[in-house]
Amino acid sequence: MPKGPRLGLKYVISRKLRDEIISGKLLPGERITETWLTEKFKCSRGPIREALNQLESEGFLRLQPNQGALVTKISSKDVEDFYALLELLESKAVEWATPRLQPEDIKNLKGINEEIRKVSQNGMKCIEEWIPLNLSFHRLFRERCGNDKLNELIEEIRMRITRYRYASLVVSSFGEYIQDHDKIIQLVEKQDASGAAKAMEEHILRAKGILMDFLFRLPGF
Repeated sequence: MPKGPRLGLKYVISRKLRDEIISGKLLPGERITETWLTEKFKCSRGPIREALNQLESEGFLRLQPNQGALVTKISSKDVEDFYALLELLESKAVEWATPRLQPEDIKNLKGINEEIRKVSQNGMKCIEEWIPLNLSFHRLFRERCGNDKLNELIEEIRMRITRYRYASLVVSSFGEYIQDHDKIIQLVEKQDASGAAKAMEEHILRAKGILMDFLFRLPGF
């Protein structure tokens, strides 16, 4: 197979598997084999192995010689560590972004949160719409903070925890998240960088608490 198409196939496979892990279609501890994947994607084992290696490097899979790969589990320590980093990094991103935000950015933040408010009215059916909108809200701050490395670090952490956010979201938490977003918007609009950073810290802590409560109810966690 030519190098270009093969690289493209690796990307397609890794993206599809990543999406299935994040959405919960592939569960923690579930085994996936090269044979199953070659049938699923109608391709040779070469790009399959490249995609599996990529997902292992991202922490989604653990490869096992001659046995395929296991979807990784996550420990309470992992969650605590990831959210401790998010609390620090995202609050700093908001603090640095606040003086850089333009009127159009504020308008976009309000628009995103209004969309979140609308889709939340659909209850649990809204999850697949809610997650990308929420990520867009947070992404705007890190993209405007002026630090590309900070942006990359937050993006990687977000990617690692998003699959658990799908499973843990409950309707009762939507309103709290929306109110948190409203508060952050109000503070950045007032150019209160430290206040907005503190509000983001509280928002991240709330999200961690909801996720941990969910995970501790899972069998074997």
